Amino acid sequence: MRLERIQAGDEELRVLLEAGFVMRDAGRLDDAEAVFRGVAELAPGSEVPRVALGTVQLRRGQAAEAQASCEDGLRLRPGSHYARVHRAEALLCQGQFAEAEDGLAAVIAADPDSPHSRTARALLDMAPKPQ
Repeated sequence: MRLERIQAGDEELRVLLEAGFVMRDAGRLDDAEAVFRGVAELAPGSEVPRVALGTVQLRRGQAAEAQASCEDGLRLRPGSHYARVHRAEALLCQGQFAEAEDGLAAVIAADPDSPHSRTARALLDMAPKPQ
């Protein structure tokens, strides 16, 4: 069967993404990566699987690759708070604190009550403070 013949709807893609997140959280990073890459093929216009791949890369300590994956997501959806938060997380891991903090502050300012803002606040709280 050829990949281009598969027609997955939103519900099927959501289930696949959830499976990938479960695998990632269980430490099955290779499996999670395969799921997220597959969903990216099935949903070429969605930033979510690309950013999800970035979260796997962050768990592996591949911050530059995670940043690139999140930036791929931002090219598809420039306003994605999900992509912005995880891009900033990758920047923090690379010691680019000022740029990361700017990005996190922008997410918080745009929608202070969102789950992404809560994540942004947590990342800011954990970020090293200038001496």
